[in-house]
Amino acid sequence: MTIPDEDVTVATRKVTEQSGRWYKPGRCSICTRLIWFYPIALIEPVGAPEPRQEWILCKHCYAALLVEMRRSRFHSPMRLRIAIGLVAAERSPNAYPQNSPLREERQFQREFALFTWMLVIFAALHLVILAIVFAVPK
Repeated sequence: MTIPDEDVTVATRKVTEQSGRWYKPGRCSICTRLIWFYPIALIEPVGAPEPRQEWILCKHCYAALLVEMRRSRFHSPMRLRIAIGLVAAERSPNAYPQNSPLREERQFQREFALFTWMLVIFAALHLVILAIVFAVPK
């Protein structure tokens, strides 16, 4: 499969990195999320300057890349690298400050949910222990 108007190689086979018996999923080169199914590997065209880059993208980043490629008027070998850079500037976790209020709020909500679940499990465990203690005849 090739990207329209460009001779970029796209490998759509699943890249499996076996370590022992377990499947180890890859990470998206842009958003760094785990790619469980159907990673898309892109290799720069032959005319691109050295070193030629290779990226593994998730479906969402690949769709954003295609939109950026269609917006470009230039048809040079550097087109893919520039489009990857533009998409990464929007979607990368390193593109925005780490301590933004929204990110801190999400992190607090995750930690609070974890704390709540641990409290519920702790209480349930104690109820089971008390039920066993009272059920055993003296």
